[in-house]
Amino acid sequence: MTNKVLTGITVLMGQLLEFEVAFPGEERLTVEQYLAGCNRDMMLNAATFFLGFKNYKSKYDDSREFLGMFFRDENSELANQIYGRIKEVESKGERIGIINAYSSLRLFEYFFSKPDDPVTQSEADLEVNLFKAYLVFNSEFSQKQSIAFPSSQKSDEDLKFPMMMLCMRYPLTDKTDYDIKQIWVTQIIKAIYLFQFLESHEKTQPLLAAFLAYFNCSTWQDYLKNLLPLTTPAILSETEAHTDIVVKQGEKFDQECAFIEKLIVQEQDELDPNDFLTVRAKPFYKVKDGVYRIIFNMFVAEKIFKGVYFLLRDVNKILPSATRIKEIKSFYGDEFSEKTLCYKVLESIYTNKCIRFSGKELADMKIDAAPDYYVRKGKNILLIESKDFLIAADKKMSFDFKVYEEEFGRILDFEELSDGKIKPKAVVQLINSIRRILKNEFPADTDYYYKEIFIYPVLLTHDHQYDTLGFNELIDFWFQDALLDLTDEGLYIHHVKPLSVVNIDTLIYNQAGLLNDIPLHEMLNFYHRNKKVERQRSRKFKSQEEYEKYIKEYKQMRMSKLIPFSMFIDDHFRKQGLWRRPELLEMVPAALFQKEYETKEFNQS
Repeated sequence: MTNKVLTGITVLMGQLLEFEVAFPGEERLTVEQYLAGCNRDMMLNAATFFLGFKNYKSKYDDSREFLGMFFRDENSELANQIYGRIKEVESKGERIGIINAYSSLRLFEYFFSKPDDPVTQSEADLEVNLFKAYLVFNSEFSQKQSIAFPSSQKSDEDLKFPMMMLCMRYPLTDKTDYDIKQIWVTQIIKAIYLFQFLESHEKTQPLLAAFLAYFNCSTWQDYLKNLLPLTTPAILSETEAHTDIVVKQGEKFDQECAFIEKLIVQEQDELDPNDFLTVRAKPFYKVKDGVYRIIFNMFVAEKIFKGVYFLLRDVNKILPSATRIKEIKSFYGDEFSEKTLCYKVLESIYTNKCIRFSGKELADMKIDAAPDYYVRKGKNILLIESKDFLIAADKKMSFDFKVYEEEFGRILDFEELSDGKIKPKAVVQLINSIRRILKNEFPADTDYYYKEIFIYPVLLTHDHQYDTLGFNELIDFWFQDALLDLTDEGLYIHHVKPLSVVNIDTLIYNQAGLLNDIPLHEMLNFYHRNKKVERQRSRKFKSQEEYEKYIKEYKQMRMSKLIPFSMFIDDHFRKQGLWRRPELLEMVPAALFQKEYETKEFNQS
């Protein structure tokens, strides 16, 4: 169990091909030993080629297809031997994967930070040694991941399986389980909201001006117009290979190269060993003058919005103290993520025939510790706590349940302060709001009978890394434990729904369907019905083979119950034919080409 991983966005158990499986009985050397005397540019080309594979339904998911592509005729006998060993493992019910984002990024970082050595290996030997080095990275990943199983077994009995999946998957989910086109669409919408926010607030205008000066852009629209063409090849590419950005010769050649070179990883950059933070920040590298290569498509798509915060943070550090924003992460989370983005998105899916209050409106009513957003549609109440947070990269990559429990608990449940006091976070805040509602002590809305309403507690997240198997189960476990306190107080909790972890990107991407077809609270009902696990009947097995088949099917069923809400709603809307372009996208042309739109309207008038 310790070496199992999920591959792709389908919920399947699988196993990475490790060195010991492909080369049984052979002593494993280091990556440095295998790749000494290799051409640096060739290795970078190989790494970005692997990173160009589709994360879903790649033809190279087929081991025979990959080995046939990778090895030349001279090494075909070795390729056949490796394939035979893979099939032997797969005959026992395990799926073997060779290429994965972790190992490909490790290969890129290893060679990018390494000076070019004289080439001493033949092409045929290099081919074999590159394959062996790649499997060393696979074995390294599996070794890191091996802590997941024993650490998860220290959790509550009901959580052991979900936490095993969480610990195994969380460090890699954001690099494997994603829809690149969905990320691209939602990043553009969020980026426009962000720049409009920065432009309209006096406190953030110096920060925006310094940001634009760094990129030599006069407006944020110009910045996005320069950036977006660099991201579209990552989205539109149909080939499974690396992608190059070629700047055309012309009057703007130097200007366009200068812009992209603000986003390329440099040889002198120190590559962060945790979660590939440096390559995330600079997802291109220079091949030659005017030619730049995408390192990883997903990191490029995330530069549109997610990357802006980190650039703003760095620019903020060098601003004069008088204009510098203190505690920028807290300011950004409160003023933009919650009071701008959260409000606008929720307003776009609950527009009429409902009672709704933003956290700011509730604060203006002098309601202390109010939820970040409140909606009542008929007898259905949504209580939303918006949390824009990240945990430290080294802790994210720990695969350790104890680390995750402490970090997520401190950020999302409650924090014990040095003076012994308890600082409530999202889970406790939701419980406190539910208590008020059930006691009819929520002054903003009292026109209901507490036994007739249904309450939907929602943790609204702002990063797709939390759309991972088991995460919702952990947060809801804390919520259900705290909910028992309300029972002890004699409150009627029978219509309180399980806590739902919802990524704001999911609401943006599915906005049209949530607005016009199935409201969010109904989708949450479907989601939690789907998550229920029926009690298994005791049964006798006629053979070991029948027992192993049952266990495999049971694990598959349990994993299907752990899918995040984002995966569930995407699948549901696609199957029902309900997905349409988000209406929020309509603001993009007007926002980016504001002057042109204003000129057109003036001329028409």
